[in-house]
This record gives sequence, structure tokens and C-alpha cells, in this order.
Amino acid sequence: MDSKNFKLSIIIPVYNTEKYLKRCLDSAINAVTPITDQVEILIINDGSTDESEKIIQKYCECNSFIKYFKKENGGLSDVKNYGLKRATGEYVIFLDSDDYVEKEMYIDMLEIAQRENSDIVVCDIRLAYDDSLKDSEWSCTVESRNDVFSKIIDMSMMPASWNKIIRRELYDGMQFPVGINNEDVAVTPIVLARAKKISVINKPYYNYYQREGSIQNSEFSEKRFVILNTVKMCIDQFNKIDPVKAEKIKGSLYMHQVLSMALYPIRKQKFKLRYHLLKKYMEKVRMDFPDLWENQEIKESLQWEGRRMRYFRKISYGLLKNRLYLMTSLFWTVCNYSLKIYNNRNKR
Repeated sequence: MDSKNFKLSIIIPVYNTEKYLKRCLDSAINAVTPITDQVEILIINDGSTDESEKIIQKYCECNSFIKYFKKENGGLSDVKNYGLKRATGEYVIFLDSDDYVEKEMYIDMLEIAQRENSDIVVCDIRLAYDDSLKDSEWSCTVESRNDVFSKIIDMSMMPASWNKIIRRELYDGMQFPVGINNEDVAVTPIVLARAKKISVINKPYYNYYQREGSIQNSEFSEKRFVILNTVKMCIDQFNKIDPVKAEKIKGSLYMHQVLSMALYPIRKQKFKLRYHLLKKYMEKVRMDFPDLWENQEIKESLQWEGRRMRYFRKISYGLLKNRLYLMTSLFWTVCNYSLKIYNNRNKR
């Protein structure tokens, strides 16, 4: 089949994931079996040192729509850039090699994209654990918002590139930042803003596997502060997009990426380490994002719903803005109340 007729390119970066790779590839193949003439799967081995290559080669022998590439290790961003240069589909999507998808995912998303002439189609996410009783579903939208763009932007996992099929041309001129984590934060929001039409499927088609040792679930260190760098990289590209959309994106990045680092992983550290990390982190936040507390989205997000929250939100806003929380344990009590409201807006 001529490459120009491919509807979808699925890019799968692989690095030492032999334990999970078969499940991932099986799910992808099952999801495209009825439409293999419309799809190409690009598997990119980023210098794996385990048995990943042998597994990949076996799948390539049986599936002609799989294209295999092997390169020196360059990190996830480098692989994504590499894959985008070689993808030929009208739409592209990424699939992490330790995750897996439901069999309806790509067919349903392509159908909606074609029917509605969408530039992007987004689906819900399932956080998948070894113990399935722990599984939880995350909507790709916040229904309290008025328009589709705002509903998608105001979601904590908005930057993820693996629950979205995206018209390939929207990535033109974009590069995932090589050598740092949280690479999607620097790129996906800009791509979303470029889209003229975004469609939504509120079904959890993407299984985001929560494994020990992954970047997001590993022991916390100051290396995780890199989120501030990728947020800044995104904001630095606001000249490429509509200013109204840019302001909405900024509010989401401040709330769901910048402040969430303090509210979630840092909050869980032991007291002395927590104090040290918060102090250093918030000093960097103040320097990099001096307008954070004046952002309208942040102001709205801090106005927690409900009469019983009125007292706590006043305290939490004062402590956050004046940074006194570094010296009091009361802030953590406030956080626990506030996070319940925050979670209810994102989790189903």
C-alpha cells in the first residue's frame, strides 16, 4: 500500500521493557487488525540492552504493517522526534511500550476523526495496576468547563501524547526537548491550540500502567523539578498560538503541572526533606513564573466549592500566596481537604 494512504501511524518507543512489551504489542495489533491496510506501526528500539529486540523481531516476521527501527539510546524525546520524521500517516499517536490499549481504540478514534473532520481525537485513560481492583478511570475532560478546548486543557493529564490521535501536520516545526523528562508538557498544549476541531471519546481506551520503577512512580528527587523547564518551554512558544488559548493553557500548566508538584510528590516526603524541597522548588517557581498567583485560572481553582470549604480555602490561599506553609503543618491538613475537591474534578 502506498504510504500516502495510511490513515494512522502508531509510534512505539522501546527501551528495556521486555517484561511488558508483548502485552503492549499484542494490544496494538489487536486494535488495528481490521484496518491493517490503513495503519503503520513504527517500533523504535532506543538502544535496549535486554531481550526487547528479539521480541520485536518475532512480531515483525508475522506483521507486514510493522516497521522496525533501531537507534542509539537518546531518550524518549529523541525517539519521538525520530518517529515523527518517519511517520507517513495522516494522523499519529504514541504508545508507551509498558502500556496497552483496548481493541476499539484506534478504529473508533479514526472513525470519529473522519466523520467530524477532526484534527485531534482524545479518549479517556485508565490507570492500570497489577491488582486490577486498584484501577481507576480518568476522564480526558473537565465537564464544568464550557467549550471542548477548555474541557481538555483543564485536565491534569492533558499533556499526554498517547491518548490522542493528532493530525501529523500539527507537529510541523515542533520538537520534543531532548534529554529531559516531561517532554509532552512542552509540545502537546501547543499542538492542541493549533487544532481547529477537537473531538472527544469519553471511554477509557488507553491503559496507563502504573509500574514500580517508572519515571512517575520512582523515588522523588530534585530531578523532577524539570517540570518547570518544560512548562517554561511551552509558554515560550505562545507566540505561535491564539492568545486566548494561550492564557487558558498557562492556567492549566500552573495548576496541574507546577502546583501539583508541591501538592502531590513533594507533599508525600518526610518532614525535613519536604521542607527543603518545597523551599527550593517554590523559590524557583517565583523566579520563573512571577505572574502565577495573578493568573485567572489559578484564582478560580483556589476558590473551592462548598460552604464548609470557605474557611479552609481562605487559609490555603493565604498560606500558598505568602509561602508561610513552609513553616506550618496546617497547610497539609488544608491540602488534604482541597485535594478531595481537586480529585473529584478529574477522576471518575
